[in-house]
Amino acid sequence: MLLTAVAATSAQKTPPSKLPATPPPATITEASIRGHMEFLASDAMNGRGSGTLDEWRTAEYIASNLRRFGLEPMGDDGGYVQKIATGRTSAAAPPLVVVGGMTLTHGREMIVQSINKGAVKGPLFRYTFGRPVPDGAFVFIPDGVTPDGAALAKAAGMLTVETSAIRAQWDATGGRLPAAAAAGGGRGGGTPPPAIVRIVLDKATHAAIGGMADGTPIDFQCVTQPGYTWNAAARITGSDPVQKDDVILLGAHLDHVGARPGAPGTDTIFNGADDDASGVTAVLELAEALSKAPRGKRTIVFGFFGSEESGGAGANYFVVKPVIPLDKIKAMLQFEMLGRPDPLVPPDTLWLTGYERSNLGVELAKQGAKLVQDPHPEQSFFTRSDNIRFAYEGVISHTVSSFNLHKDYHQASDEVKTIDFPYMTKSIASMYAPIVWLSNSTFVPTWYENCKPVRGQGGRGATPPAGTPVPPPCKANGK
Repeated sequence: MLLTAVAATSAQKTPPSKLPATPPPATITEASIRGHMEFLASDAMNGRGSGTLDEWRTAEYIASNLRRFGLEPMGDDGGYVQKIATGRTSAAAPPLVVVGGMTLTHGREMIVQSINKGAVKGPLFRYTFGRPVPDGAFVFIPDGVTPDGAALAKAAGMLTVETSAIRAQWDATGGRLPAAAAAGGGRGGGTPPPAIVRIVLDKATHAAIGGMADGTPIDFQCVTQPGYTWNAAARITGSDPVQKDDVILLGAHLDHVGARPGAPGTDTIFNGADDDASGVTAVLELAEALSKAPRGKRTIVFGFFGSEESGGAGANYFVVKPVIPLDKIKAMLQFEMLGRPDPLVPPDTLWLTGYERSNLGVELAKQGAKLVQDPHPEQSFFTRSDNIRFAYEGVISHTVSSFNLHKDYHQASDEVKTIDFPYMTKSIASMYAPIVWLSNSTFVPTWYENCKPVRGQGGRGATPPAGTPVPPPCKANGK
C-alpha cells in the first residue's frame, strides 16, 4: 500500500513520458547471458580475487566486449581498462623460508597464503592455548589445533599443516604469487584477520619443524611489488547537445574473493557466479543492447569496478579521480546478485537498495521497472556495495539486486549451476526500457529529506564517532 500511495503522489510531480513504447531488446538472451556467466564464474578464472591477475583478466574480458559493442573507451591510454595502485603489497617472486638448515620454497614444501609487508625474521614459537605469543614470533600450530586469532595479532607469521583440500589445490596455488591479506570490507563486512605471514607446510616439513626448539631463527625472504586493481569503463555519448552532459552510470563489481586453499571441503575456488558475475553480465547485456539502439539524449557510462570485496578500491578511484565530473552523474545504478529470485517479493521482481531514500526507484517503476523496496533492511545492503561510495558524494545511487541471503553467498558453492537463468534473463531485460527512458528524460532524481547517506551514520557495523550529532530522521519516500 505504501508503494502505491507513493507512486500516485510522484505521478503528480513528474509529467508522463511521451516516448514511444520501447520494444524488448533482441540481444538479451539466455544463451548470451550463459556465455558470459560460464566464463566469468568458471574455475579458469579462479574466483576473480581482488587485486589478482585473475581480476585483471576479468577486466580485459569486459574490455574486449565493450570494444566489440563499439562503445567509447574511458580507460588508460585510449583503452577500456584502468590500472589502479592500491597500496597493497604482493610478492614479486616465490617467497622462501630458511629455518634449521632447511630452505623452503613457495609451491614446493610450503604454500604462502598471505604475506605482510615483505621479508621478516623472528623466532619459532610453539602455540599452546593460553600461552602468550611473543611479539614478532613465527607461531607453529600443531596439527588439529585451532589458534585464537586475537593471540596472533602481533606475531610475524603462522605455520600450519596442509589439509586434504589444500593438497588438492597445491600446484595451482603454488603457481600464483601471494599478496598481503586484504583489509576487509565489501559486502562481507566483518573484522579482517591479523596481517601476518600465513604459511601452510607439507606434512613432512611440518613434522620436521615441530621437532625444532622454541627460539629457532626463521628467516622469511620475500621480494615485494606494489599491488593493483583494475576497472573497465566505456560510454555512449548522448545525442542531445545540452543533455549529453548529463550522465547515467550503470555499474557492477568485477572481482570476487578468489581461491581459499584453507576452506573446508575439496572445492576451494569461490567462483562468485551470483556475486557478482551476474551483475557484470547484466551491465554487459545492457551495454550491448543500448549500443544497438538509437542513442539517448543523455550519456550512459558503464563502469566495472575492481576490489569491491576488499574495500572498494576501484569505485573509490572512480570517485576520487573521476573521468566524468561527479556532479554530472544524475543517477547511478549498481547491479549485484541478480541470479535467483527472493521469495519475499513477488515473482519476476527485483529490489532496489535504499528505495525509500530517493525518488529514483518510484520513477523507474512507473516506467515498467519491476523494482520494489529491499525486504531486508536489517542487512543494510544499501551501504554494502559500490553504490554507497557515490552516494556519499551526493550522487543518487542505488543497487539493483534480487536475493543476497542464499546459502551460497561467499561460499565455494556460488557456481553457475545455481543460477536461475530464465529469471535472470527476464530481470535484465526488464531494466532496459526504464533505462532508455531515463537516458531520454529530463527527470533528475533527488534524495528525500534527510535521506542522503552520511559517512559513519548507519550501515552494517558503522558506529558514529563519539559526539557526532544525531541526524534528523529520514523522511522515507518523502513522507
